[in-house]
Amino acid sequence: MDIALFTDYDGTLVPPEEVRRGGALPAEVEEVLRELARHIPLAVVTTKDCGFVMQRVPFASAYACINGIEIRAGRYVAVAADLNHSAVSEVYQLASRLDAYLEPKRTGSGELAGFTVDWRGRAESPKGLGDVVVEAERRGLKVVRYSRHPFLDVYGSAVDKGDAVRVLKALLGVRHVVYMGDSENDLPAWREADVKILVRNSLNRGFAVPGAVAVEYRNLVSYLTEVLKNFR
Repeated sequence: MDIALFTDYDGTLVPPEEVRRGGALPAEVEEVLRELARHIPLAVVTTKDCGFVMQRVPFASAYACINGIEIRAGRYVAVAADLNHSAVSEVYQLASRLDAYLEPKRTGSGELAGFTVDWRGRAESPKGLGDVVVEAERRGLKVVRYSRHPFLDVYGSAVDKGDAVRVLKALLGVRHVVYMGDSENDLPAWREADVKILVRNSLNRGFAVPGAVAVEYRNLVSYLTEVLKNFR
């Protein structure tokens, strides 16, 4: 296959306002993605864990989850060799004292591989967050910050979405990748992509990606429908 569509999930396929309400894939987005997946390989490259995203996008050819820590494609399942789940667990316990929403991210075998600290709806980050970040970095964990998003991610591996894109390209046997994303954690994936799509949402106004085509979330279905016409 010559080309594939790789896409982020939160903020890209699902608007950020819906993420903490269950994060279900909107019906109209699912419909056009299902049709695209009949013509070209579709992979989800996400910070969510695979248990979450495989339920919501079961028709994808492959998944790179937890920022690339776990990759699944058919019977192929791999977890990053440098995953330090014990350090993640210890820092997660420290973060649990924060006045914020925590989203744990687990591999298919149940190991805690990362977590998100989310303070959406608040004027400022929770007290004590700096101490969590310092401890995470002291333990060698990867901390991903966002310039406009009221949350941060902690991961137990140094891998990123760029590493995931390279692995998925090889597994799916594709030469070219269209990548859709919306935030800083997608930058490594965009660097590996041939076509870059920046999905605009309520949290990324002013965020720029050199060489990317910007598509407003409200126009995403129309855009993908036009793309689909090229494969019919």
